[in-house]
Amino acid sequence: MSNFIFILVGILNGLFSTGAGQILIFYLVYILKQDTKESRNFSLSIMPLVSIPTFIYYLLKIKLNLWQCLAFVVISLIFGYLGNKVMKKMNANVLNLISGIFLTLITSYSLWRGQ
Repeated sequence: MSNFIFILVGILNGLFSTGAGQILIFYLVYILKQDTKESRNFSLSIMPLVSIPTFIYYLLKIKLNLWQCLAFVVISLIFGYLGNKVMKKMNANVLNLISGIFLTLITSYSLWRGQ
């Protein structure tokens, strides 16, 4: 079952490049009963590895501005590090609530725009 979930996460990350980490966290926390913070740390550590093949595919298929990509990576690393520090101090239920709110807002926005 775990292999199927990890394959699904990889496929969703490649297709949508968002939300796959939330599915992984849901699976780890609610199905496998893992600790919320450990599951989030695992998701944060594995998602860049899952994103590399997607990035390479798009790099070869479309013309990307590599300087913009590099700037995005640097900014993401800085704020990802800061976010991880803040996450360690938060209650797991608060983290789940915040994630649910953001995922709902993103989904609602995508539906509103018709995508």
